[in-house]
Amino acid sequence: MTRTIKIKTFLPYGQDMVWRALTEPKLLCNWFMETNIEPIRGHYFTFRMKPQKGWDGITHCEIIDIEPPKHIAYTYRGEATGEKALACAGIHSEKADKLTKGIFTKLDTVLSFTLEPTCGGTILFLEHSGYKGLKLALISLIMQMGWKKLLRKKLPKVLEQMPNE
Repeated sequence: MTRTIKIKTFLPYGQDMVWRALTEPKLLCNWFMETNIEPIRGHYFTFRMKPQKGWDGITHCEIIDIEPPKHIAYTYRGEATGEKALACAGIHSEKADKLTKGIFTKLDTVLSFTLEPTCGGTILFLEHSGYKGLKLALISLIMQMGWKKLLRKKLPKVLEQMPNE
C-alpha cells in the first residue's frame, strides 16, 4: 500500500510571490518551519521546530528537482511517532493519542510544489508522496489535514503581508 497526498489550492497572488514564500527561509518559516533552504538542486537542508512529544523537531531534506519559479521537489525525511502527526494536524484528544500511541515510523517521502499562474493569482499543487505501508498511510491522512491548514490559512496570511512586487 502506497499513498500520496495531493492538494490543489488557489492563491490570489502572483506566481513570483508564492515562489518566494516557498523558497525564502525567512518567509517559509513564517508559515511552516524554521529552515536553511536554498533553492539549488542538491542542497541539503533541514526544517526545525521545537521538539515535541514523539519527534526531535528535525526534518531532513535535499532538493531533487527545481525549475524556478514553477516547481520545487525535495526529500522529506524524519522519524516520529503517531503523536507527532496528530500535533501537526492540530488534533489533541485522549482518544486520538491512544489510537496512535506506539506508532513509530521512519518518514522517507518526497514533497513537491508546482505553481501554475492563472487569471487573478496562482494555483498551487502540493504532492507529498512515498507513504508506504499501513502505518504511513494512516500518518498521511493526518498530515494531509495539517497541509490543508497550512496552505489554506497560514500561507495566505504570509502572502497578504508581503509587499506586492
